[in-house]
Amino acid sequence: MNHENFRITISSLPDREHLVAEILYDGVQWAEISQESEMLRLELYPHPQRKDWEFPFDEAFEILEKAKAKLLN
Repeated sequence: MNHENFRITISSLPDREHLVAEILYDGVQWAEISQESEMLRLELYPHPQRKDWEFPFDEAFEILEKAKAKLLN
């Protein structure tokens, strides 16, 4: 699978106590994984110019798993 359009960044945000994994597609934030409680939380963002985002399921799941691993390591 080609993931070159995705970028995962681990960030410390001023409004969050813990680090977050920001997931961008073509430079636009698609999702964020955070650990503000005992459980990981996934926040999905609306597409700024289209009705919605659409990715093959396996590709999206693989990117989310990669972001989770980067956040927890």
